[in-house]
Amino acid sequence: MVRKWAGEGESPIALIGQTKADVRDTMVEVGDSSIIKVCPPWFKPEYEPSKRRLTFPNGAQAIIYSGDEPDQLRGPQHKKSWIDELAKFKYPQQTWDNLMMGLRIGENPQAVVTTTPRPIKIIKDLVQDRRTLTTRGHTLDNKANLAPEFLSYIMSKYEGTKLGRQELAGEILDSLEGLVYDCLDADTCVIPRFAIPGEWPRYTGHDFGLNNTAAVWYAVEPATGFIYLYRTYKGGGSLSEHAAEFKELSKGEVIRRKAGGSHQEQEIRDGYSIAGWHIAEPGIRGVEAQIDRVYALHKQNLLYIFNDLHDYLDEKMSFSWEVDDDDNLTRKIHNEATYHLMAAERYILCDFKPVNVEREKQENKLHVT
Repeated sequence: MVRKWAGEGESPIALIGQTKADVRDTMVEVGDSSIIKVCPPWFKPEYEPSKRRLTFPNGAQAIIYSGDEPDQLRGPQHKKSWIDELAKFKYPQQTWDNLMMGLRIGENPQAVVTTTPRPIKIIKDLVQDRRTLTTRGHTLDNKANLAPEFLSYIMSKYEGTKLGRQELAGEILDSLEGLVYDCLDADTCVIPRFAIPGEWPRYTGHDFGLNNTAAVWYAVEPATGFIYLYRTYKGGGSLSEHAAEFKELSKGEVIRRKAGGSHQEQEIRDGYSIAGWHIAEPGIRGVEAQIDRVYALHKQNLLYIFNDLHDYLDEKMSFSWEVDDDDNLTRKIHNEATYHLMAAERYILCDFKPVNVEREKQENKLHVT
């Protein structure tokens, strides 16, 4: 499709992959179906990695962008775009929104998305959009190009399983196999945004890291004990920069408690205290114990999420336990290191005791350890 667009003089074309390496290796240069490999010698583009640009013999250009830097797409205009593996992006909704703002020139702006259809919000929304044309393919459709040994193994192991239906047959499932928070009732607990009253108690949870610092803000409705997620944060930078950003975002708010990090990360917590943003150690240690607390809040429909917090919802709807070689669920999180908002959440919410909430609603307070 990119070759066809370029041949028709459609320019510029946005090429967006999960990372710069993914764009280079899969979309542009190395993969069997990469742009350079599928173009005939007389229409092979010049690739300038330093300029993130492909230039075709007729002058049409394709510009490279990375899904882990969505702000690159703020400002540039495009006629066409190809997005590969959108469901795996670190910031899928933000990347898509920024692209759409600039996909605005030419007679027929278009985007082609090629992806394994993980059941995250952006993928479900795209498929349901009346302007989307959806095509699907099964791994067996490509069997002529795959090793027989691979097909025999992969079909015998995964055909008919949830993972197989997603990865092999391209189905969009209602939920992932082993979804950690499978008790979340999204129809009830994912709600439109409203103004949080100033007197409601507020709390923040934090996950540390120079490149992937994350934070979540919660407010508690005193009369009911319902907990509302109203703000999230993900970004890179120094500790002092993050602390300054947290202060700015929380201006005018009284945060009763800030918690984050593992037991071994006291030095980072001390650094935040020096920077004027005191973060306490979570009240419970251990990932599973913390997750159990959050699970209980979801189970009782005590936790509500504003529906414009797309990054959080994408993490929540794909946060899952690993499956072992015998297709049994383990108690190990799949790609745990990529779920920074989920970590920030459990660091603060593990302080809340769901079993006590119903009793304490009558006293207009929530038990916090």
